[in-house]
Amino acid sequence: MASETPGLTETLFRILNNDLKHFKLCCALVLIPTIVVFVLVMWVIKPTYAAKAVVTPPPDNSSMSTLSGMLDGELSSYASLLGFASGSVDADAIWTIFDSKELQDMVIDHFKLAEHYEFDGQFRADLLKQFRKNFELSLTDENMLEISIEDEDYRLASEMATFMLDKADSMFNAFKTKQARQSREYFDNRIELCLKMLDSLQQDFVKFQVDNNFYEPEVQMEATINYLSTLQTERQSVAVEMNYESQLRGTDSKRYGELSKRYNSLNTAIHQTLNGKQQSMGLITLKKSPQLGAEYMRKQEEVKVQAALYKLLRQQSEQMQLEEAKKLTNLHVLEAPWPNDKKVSPLRGASLIFTVFVSMLLATILCNFIELVKSQKGTGSSLEKEWATFVGFFRRKRAN
Repeated sequence: MASETPGLTETLFRILNNDLKHFKLCCALVLIPTIVVFVLVMWVIKPTYAAKAVVTPPPDNSSMSTLSGMLDGELSSYASLLGFASGSVDADAIWTIFDSKELQDMVIDHFKLAEHYEFDGQFRADLLKQFRKNFELSLTDENMLEISIEDEDYRLASEMATFMLDKADSMFNAFKTKQARQSREYFDNRIELCLKMLDSLQQDFVKFQVDNNFYEPEVQMEATINYLSTLQTERQSVAVEMNYESQLRGTDSKRYGELSKRYNSLNTAIHQTLNGKQQSMGLITLKKSPQLGAEYMRKQEEVKVQAALYKLLRQQSEQMQLEEAKKLTNLHVLEAPWPNDKKVSPLRGASLIFTVFVSMLLATILCNFIELVKSQKGTGSSLEKEWATFVGFFRRKRAN
């Protein structure tokens, strides 16, 4: 008849009964590790404390960011070459400064951490690695920078965090100052070249105006047309009067001669104006005016563009000077580090609970295994044979 498979309740009671049969062994396996861990977390392992600080990343409304936006598009390569930073790049720079060897070496040297850590290694990199185990830099859900330093002395941890904040802000200011100085030097060089180009263009423009008596195209064109219209109207009036005089008194009259001279003088004035012989009076040659006007506009636009470029460069140079001289706090601390005497490790309660749970599990496994071996004794089962072989191996080792 096949044996009935035990249920869950029966199995649990069997496991519990096996533990009770070996109660002393079970208690020893649970109490000894628990006492050892209790002694370790209470008196042997030194407690560790943490100092934390939350700071805002640098603002992105600086003149450098404004200039970076102005140089977008075709001039974006220049912005990259000059190192113009936006707010996100500044935040990355702050992150790099906090995580840099330079700043962390300052902390190690200032607080003499080699003695504090009782460091006996030969390499500086190992000491730096030990410090980085206690230092953490992270980004909060609100995109704020959070630094955390752990140490056995909670006051020292707070002092180190404050020291790092001050030095990081100072290093970031130095970085921005150097960046602004390089940009200002670039703008100063461009201003010098722009001034030379502007002077050259203005001299060429003035020479063109003087050589061609071409100063204000619209005004001169209007004046020339009005002058020619007046001459043309007067000539037609004289021609009508000459025709009337010739019919009335003939062409030999004194009046006709005066009108003829007047007509010829008007004709001459019109031809001189059309041929450009009246330029000294500010009048222009109509045939040449389109070409001269186009040349005038081209030269004038070149001067205007160069003047606008000079104005822009001058403004940005002044902004870079202000940026270079600016000494402001870039890292605004939202949560300052303070001497927090609440331990972060070791976790006594969690360590003891974990030790009791694991010890109980191991003790239960061992007690039930012992009972299993006893129950198989004398049955000739495979388990009994394997256990006998296993025990016999150690007995032979002891006999030898």
